[in-house]
Amino acid sequence: MKIFYTLLLITILFTGCAVNRNITPEPNFVAENYFLFGQAAMQQNDFENAIKLYHKAVEADSNNVYLKETLIQSLALKAYFDKSANSDVIEIGKTFCEGNVKSEKIYTIMAESYRIEQQNERAKECYKKAIKIKPTMRNLTAYYFFQQNTKPPADIKLLRKAIKLPWDEEQIVLSIAELYNEINPEKSLEILRQAYKKWSDEVSLTPLLNAYEKLGLQDKVLELIQQHLDNDRLLSDQIKTYLIGRYFALEMYDEILENKGLCFEVGTHDILKYLFFSAIRKNDINTGIRAGHTIEESGELSEEFASSFYTYFADLFLSANNITEAANYLIKADDINTIHSYIFEIDLSKNTERKEKIYKLLLQYLNITEDKAKANYLLGIFHTEFEEKEIALEYLDKLPASFIIENELNLMVALAYIQNALDIPKARSLLTEIEGLKISPNELIASLLFGTEHDSIAYSILKEEIRVNPKPDASTFTSCSILGEMYDTPDSLLIMMEKGVALYPVNSDLLNATGYFIAKYEFQEKYAEAAVYLEKAVSLQPESEMIWDSLAWLYFKQEKYKKALDAMKVPLSKEINHSEIAYHIGEIYLKLNKQKKAKYYFNLAIELDNEKQSVQLSKEILGEN
Repeated sequence: MKIFYTLLLITILFTGCAVNRNITPEPNFVAENYFLFGQAAMQQNDFENAIKLYHKAVEADSNNVYLKETLIQSLALKAYFDKSANSDVIEIGKTFCEGNVKSEKIYTIMAESYRIEQQNERAKECYKKAIKIKPTMRNLTAYYFFQQNTKPPADIKLLRKAIKLPWDEEQIVLSIAELYNEINPEKSLEILRQAYKKWSDEVSLTPLLNAYEKLGLQDKVLELIQQHLDNDRLLSDQIKTYLIGRYFALEMYDEILENKGLCFEVGTHDILKYLFFSAIRKNDINTGIRAGHTIEESGELSEEFASSFYTYFADLFLSANNITEAANYLIKADDINTIHSYIFEIDLSKNTERKEKIYKLLLQYLNITEDKAKANYLLGIFHTEFEEKEIALEYLDKLPASFIIENELNLMVALAYIQNALDIPKARSLLTEIEGLKISPNELIASLLFGTEHDSIAYSILKEEIRVNPKPDASTFTSCSILGEMYDTPDSLLIMMEKGVALYPVNSDLLNATGYFIAKYEFQEKYAEAAVYLEKAVSLQPESEMIWDSLAWLYFKQEKYKKALDAMKVPLSKEINHSEIAYHIGEIYLKLNKQKKAKYYFNLAIELDNEKQSVQLSKEILGEN
């Protein structure tokens, strides 16, 4: 509450002290001269001489209340900076009051001095006397503050009475609104609304905005600020930037563009950035270019933002069909990874017009840039995307090894060589240069080939990796378990998988794959080992429906059908979305002579249609029944 006391005191001290007005209806010229000299000293912040001169003014005209108020005010101002002067305020104030001086201002200042000196009972008496003489909004509010800090709760009647008085002092009204917020938020909001209606300035606007913000009324906050601006009322750049920032966060780009004049007027980096990106999103090319130039000329572009900014700036010129300027700004963007992300941000195969523009941009970029390696890389990747293999390789073969390494492009270029020429040695050489690679180049190459028409090559690479690497990555074994069924014998594949389990005994995916493989291919002599693997996997991932399905299938193969159904509790508790699980449940129910349920799950496997063998087997069983 100290801030409120300070607010009250400062206003009291500076109201009247620096104003020259008639002292009495019939001026005492000696007193007035002392008074004027005292005012001059006050303007020089010479408190000591000002106080002496005010003393002499009072001595020269001892009946003048205004002079006494001025002296007390000057003493209080001194006490504001030097608390030891509070005793002078109290001593001289008492003398004046004992002389039947009835001044609410003197009583108010004395109350404040008594409060500071922790003489609360006397402070209370002075507040009451001040209110009795003149119940101003300030006195009533000051007394309420005092009560709150000395003997709460304060008497709400004081605030009720204060707020009904004429609203002459904006800060006091806003202070009352804040006090009401603790006991009656609705009344507080009503006062803030009326205060803003009366003064319509930023001082009254700010607490009203804060109130709406606390209530979660973001729309009202933005509406109020916008109305304030639309009425040509003064507003700080801070609130203007807040408005535009909120519009941007809410993706209200049209509103930002409508305020573009304001954005250029404020001209800070942040507000221009909001305008720049809003123009891009709404394809307002002229505004975007103007904002971009202003940002660039400001010299405030941070290093981390510059590359992204220049690529977007290039895109604006590309949209305007100014290929040369677009290429110039792409050169300024400099960072190859940022440029790469920009070029391929949109699927060019689905946008022929943009594909043609990007191609022209890259050719112009190659034509004017001194750093040909960047252009060659981008063109190489561009042609790779469209399976123009020979052209892509022409550009890629021009790339210096140092450029690839410095820009950490080894993976992208290796992938390009695989896609364009299935050049495994070249890809392996590039991947070997990557520092901190967690898996071997062979494993990475196999992962790039996995799921393509080159699955067989991927499998041979993985198999070779298992043969020569003392500890291949665990994923190598799980990938082999999938591909090996197409390209190897079950016996050979099981040997590799058991090697993986020996290396990674707590890898749940590998344990699951090996256990299920044993069950699927009916290695009956290995059923006990499979049970160990799958029970361990379940303990590691108790919520995995795929692992429970594997364990259930092992029980099924062992003709333990009730135990198999019990193992299916986790899959059955969830939405089944895999044909293989549905087929297995159907088989279990079929063995338990629950034909209706079995038929339901066979049909579900066919409907899901995401595992060919399970779908085919389900169809065959339904056909037989």
